[in-house]
Amino acid sequence: MKTWRDVIKEGLAMLVHADRYAYWYGAKGEKLTDQVMLSLVQQEPAYFSRYSEAELKRLMKWSKNRIGYDCSGFIGKITGYNTYSGAIWSRCSKKSKNLYLGPAGSILWKPGHVALDIGLGFGIEMGAEGHSVEMFRISENLNRFEGTGQLVTYIDYTGADNL
Repeated sequence: MKTWRDVIKEGLAMLVHADRYAYWYGAKGEKLTDQVMLSLVQQEPAYFSRYSEAELKRLMKWSKNRIGYDCSGFIGKITGYNTYSGAIWSRCSKKSKNLYLGPAGSILWKPGHVALDIGLGFGIEMGAEGHSVEMFRISENLNRFEGTGQLVTYIDYTGADNL
């Protein structure tokens, strides 16, 4: 089990080195080669149909040779619980619709997406192709998330508050 401090520290370390990472739907920490990206596209054609051929080519060029994660892959990397976003949310306890009630290290959730509350009113996430690890102000993104919860099976929240 990781402490909430260690989870935040690992997420922030990835933020500092954001140029090493790329969001890619379905990726769980693999190096994004053309073959890997095309394989993930073929596994989820409905998801990737949102992009034109030219857009997909541009995204592949930007992502190439970075380490790929989708939102749940990112949360899995830093918490140790590797699964999809809905399963992460289902494992959370102390769920709340109030995004300000969770302690630092809480999971921020909406259907199909997860992020991490790092305290002081900020979160970090990997949110979409063409992006890497990013920090955001929770108060400016209240409409993006539906709840916060604690992943107590994987994170020790002892001593955590929202700083």
